[in-house]
Amino acid sequence: MSKSFTPPGNVGEFHSVALDNGLIRVVVIPELGGRVWQLEDRIRGREWIWHRDDVPLGRADTGASYDEVWAGGWEELFPNDAPGVFEDRSLPDHGEWWTLPWDVAECSDERLKLVARSSVVKATCSKEYRLARGEARVSVTYRILSNEERPFHFLFKQHLPVRLSSDCSLSLPGGIVTTVDPEFGSIVRSGERFLWPRFAGDQGRSADLSLVRPKTSEDREFVYVSGLPEPWCGVDDHGSGASLRMEFDADAFPFVWLFISYGGWRGVNTVVLEPCTNMPKDLAEAVRLGQSARLQPGQEFVTTVSVSLSECRTTSPFA
Repeated sequence: MSKSFTPPGNVGEFHSVALDNGLIRVVVIPELGGRVWQLEDRIRGREWIWHRDDVPLGRADTGASYDEVWAGGWEELFPNDAPGVFEDRSLPDHGEWWTLPWDVAECSDERLKLVARSSVVKATCSKEYRLARGEARVSVTYRILSNEERPFHFLFKQHLPVRLSSDCSLSLPGGIVTTVDPEFGSIVRSGERFLWPRFAGDQGRSADLSLVRPKTSEDREFVYVSGLPEPWCGVDDHGSGASLRMEFDADAFPFVWLFISYGGWRGVNTVVLEPCTNMPKDLAEAVRLGQSARLQPGQEFVTTVSVSLSECRTTSPFA
């Protein structure tokens, strides 16, 4: 099936660009951080991107509180996650990329290239979307060229919120799990490390993080996963028979973060897939541990992330 290009349209009041090869449809909003607003499996009729019901889609200024205006969509975080002062810079909440308007540099039946310049750290940035021919797969190649006069440390992270159903399960190849904040979660509630996906705590408490809970559970959790034997993460929807897999470069993204809310955080029901360069979210601590990305003046960070949509890849754990 040949690839087709949908000319720019609108999502609400915002211009968008859609790529569609009959197997996968990807809708991007350049002026809103270049976020992917739709990621549809055309064969199984499954939309994978989560949108927040109680927050309208809109522009946000650099320095805005991310949690207050987060409307959903697949975004990226650069050069940081947690706000604060680091290396003599005041870093905004969830970085700068999500608030930048991106310019369309190239747009054709095969690809969409967006470009922007960051100012929190001076860098020339681009992301290029490509649909695979005859496959339900989109790849995104990122380039960050340092225009700074000194080296700087940074965090670069995917931020893909998945629309869930009660028939979904989370899928990772394994890894070591630690909580981002033991006080935040309600599922694990421990600072202990354990192997994905099963936690066995004291007093007979146990949990399987791969099992999606109903929204009414009001559970929530936020974890890091390190030491993945293979560089991918995903979600399986056993009800619709569909799977999503995000694949990435293990050298660029040695860690996966998972933000999980089944109604327990602001009534939200989603899991955010977050392959990341860093661990933990605090940049100073990541640098101390030797677990932070870094660019020299004139150096370029380049990596590619792919998302594939397919038939369900695992057996239902709910049978």
